[in-house]
Amino acid sequence: MLKKTNRINKTRDLQKVYRSGKTLHTPALVIKFVSGAKTRVGMVVSKKVSKKAVERNRIKRALREKMRNGLPSLAPGDYMLVAKPTAASYKGKELSDQLQASLVRAGLWK
Repeated sequence: MLKKTNRINKTRDLQKVYRSGKTLHTPALVIKFVSGAKTRVGMVVSKKVSKKAVERNRIKRALREKMRNGLPSLAPGDYMLVAKPTAASYKGKELSDQLQASLVRAGLWK
């Protein structure tokens, strides 16, 4: 579980990242990033990804765990992870590896 200080909870903060953030695309994720003073993470897994809450929660757990373990390695700023419908077909490890690879490629993972 991410610490409360590392989560984006407010809708206006999520909208700010969504509107003005730099975008990275992977086959299963869209990653939005806005630089800032501290590292905060928000996730969106809609019903378009899967109608089953169990599958949506599995995706969120995998992404949350990867971000929690990688907090010291991440560039400071706000991250928003949006799952695409193809994310439901990936296993947790594949999804987290895809996330890390795209962040490394973008220079956001040290």
